[in-house]
Amino acid sequence: MCQLACDKHNRAIIQHALTKRLLLAVADSALATQAADKIFTPAGYRVTRVHSAPALRAALRDDKVPDLILIGNPLSGGNAFQMAANLKAKYPSLPLIMLGRKVSASDLERAKELGVIDYLRLPLNGKTALAAVRRGLEQKRLWEKWLKREAGRISAALNRRLGEMENILRQVNEGVLVVDKDQRIVSMNQALRETFELGEADLTGETVESVISNQGFLNALKEGGDRHEMQTQVGRSFHVRVSRIPKVGIVASLHDISYLKELDRLKGDFVNTVAHDLRSPLTAILGYVELIERIGPVNSQQEEFIKRVRSSVHNTTSLIDDLLKLGRVEAGGLDEVTPVDMKLLVANSLAGFQPQLQKKGQTLRLRKVEDLPPVRGSRTQLSQLVDNLIANAVKYTPPAGEIRVRLRREENQLILRVADSGPGIPLEEQSRIFEKFYRASNAPAGVHGSGLGLAIVKNIVDNHQGRIWVDSKPGEGAVFTVVLPVEKEK
Repeated sequence: MCQLACDKHNRAIIQHALTKRLLLAVADSALATQAADKIFTPAGYRVTRVHSAPALRAALRDDKVPDLILIGNPLSGGNAFQMAANLKAKYPSLPLIMLGRKVSASDLERAKELGVIDYLRLPLNGKTALAAVRRGLEQKRLWEKWLKREAGRISAALNRRLGEMENILRQVNEGVLVVDKDQRIVSMNQALRETFELGEADLTGETVESVISNQGFLNALKEGGDRHEMQTQVGRSFHVRVSRIPKVGIVASLHDISYLKELDRLKGDFVNTVAHDLRSPLTAILGYVELIERIGPVNSQQEEFIKRVRSSVHNTTSLIDDLLKLGRVEAGGLDEVTPVDMKLLVANSLAGFQPQLQKKGQTLRLRKVEDLPPVRGSRTQLSQLVDNLIANAVKYTPPAGEIRVRLRREENQLILRVADSGPGIPLEEQSRIFEKFYRASNAPAGVHGSGLGLAIVKNIVDNHQGRIWVDSKPGEGAVFTVVLPVEKEK
């Protein structure tokens, strides 16, 4: 009866072993053959034998990973311990058994540190070797069972989080689209579906261009960044923000700015209406002031009063002109878009300011300008940009001061730099210098201005997808730098 039970147990072990494959890496081919033929094959294991480190690497590369590896030490063509360390790093759940004719205490300690199942002496004892193999395979089974359980737990947690994220995205009012590196749709929320009228069909895996035809949105996806706007066929306006996520793809979000556009339009209409309504009475005031002196002589005090009225009218007219310019620039559109020669614009502007420069005795230094590619944009707006920057430099540079202008190319950008020798701008105020009506606290008392010139410049730069900043220290003047993209060569 006992013999029958033992036979049944042995058959179960062999049946289980038949599905397991061992990789035996021993330099001594005779010992390898003996271990395979006398110990492992009779026990039902399938054995692959190799005799060097390169052959072991090739076996792992050319075939599937075995269930257990036995590595002889020393192993020709490589260090056995280093090979074991590499295998453990690449296949954490793969059980390893080391074999050697001599087993020192230091070898045992090193094998233990590597997580090796056992270190057996060659030639192998069959009973000991099979017990070590079974122990290694059982450890692998438990390890993989634990990994499977942990993977299931983590997967469930991820699925819950994904469900929560999808629920959040469904509730968000802004449209959100996620695409992979090949521009194929990974996910989108309901708001984006409604924006582009995409219905309820599952569009996962479809290319964006095959689903969405809005060219403004497609251009934003291609260029990236957060400075894009688009309009839908029904007239709604959106700000498009595109972020690139490494190893994931692209996330695009839409923010509805239709109401802001409407507010801008109403504000612009109001400013234009008021500005035009003020022009007529101001023109009449200036006309009557000019007639006073023609009627008869005036005394010195009356002459001073007339001079102040005339100055106030001119200042107010200049403010109205700036408001109208700012309104047109803030509209964001670029009328008459064309290649613009910035070198010519700078030359024309400097020529126009020559009388003021001579009157104040100021010195203008213009760096020699090499041939430059054109900037694609509005000639009118870019001319205003140059005029306002140079006018600002002339205004704040004291008599006999120096103004420096430089225009150059740097890769695909054109850089305009205008430097003055005025009072400079306090560091804490430089972030506000491009705001409407803002003037630095240290501006000279006799220098008048509307506080709109630099605001106009900033809006023009934004309209042309450029950048502007100021470098300044009080008492050392200010340097305004404008960077504009050059027209792409065809």
